[in-house]
Amino acid sequence: DCVMAIATPAAQAVAKLATKTPVVFSAVTDPVGAQLTSSLTKPDKNITGTSDEVQVDQIIDKALEINPNTKTIGMLYNKGEANSVTNIKKAKAYCAKKNIKVEEATIASVNEAQSAVNVLNSKCDAIFAPNDNTVASAMNVVSDACKKANKPLYVGADSMVKDGGFLSVGIDYKELGKETAKIVDKVLKGNKVENIPVKVFKTNLKIYVNTTTKDKLGIKLPESITSDSKYTEI
Repeated sequence: DCVMAIATPAAQAVAKLATKTPVVFSAVTDPVGAQLTSSLTKPDKNITGTSDEVQVDQIIDKALEINPNTKTIGMLYNKGEANSVTNIKKAKAYCAKKNIKVEEATIASVNEAQSAVNVLNSKCDAIFAPNDNTVASAMNVVSDACKKANKPLYVGADSMVKDGGFLSVGIDYKELGKETAKIVDKVLKGNKVENIPVKVFKTNLKIYVNTTTKDKLGIKLPESITSDSKYTEI
């Protein structure tokens, strides 16, 4: 009666089923860019769901708040993932406004993560990885490399903070799951997909910090962050 897909690659893979069966996606960063729908407010391909669009500007702002002397940020991602390409494009544009140099390293598999992050660590003051599925699968390697190089790793999801990343500003994925379930419920009750807008989370975002990583890096967070009501330690 309904197909539910988690993350962009899965959603793109099952999109062909939408000709006969409604598809609901969860945690897709850029539904329009991924060609799942032409409109967030009026889905037109029998596909709708929830978006975990990463607010990269807020993450970069936190990096500068913690270290105003940050001059170069390395960006690690899989260019084969549409969501990552979208986020990196936004991150590069925002860094340009802040006069921050960007170094990029792309990976196609988990096996390439070690060498790629090592190159970035040798050139950059901090590393940023969006909610990239390939990087997320290699977080043990990537986070360890950043800690050894004493470079903060800013990431696009709370799960990546739990897996060793330093900091993220983002949604609570449990809440995203609940909102996705509500949409599935509407579909199963006969509501037309075109009348169910894509849910995008842009406000009430939390600041996730891995305290073990923070202590390993020897970073003292400014009070402006620790006193924020959205500050959440992992």
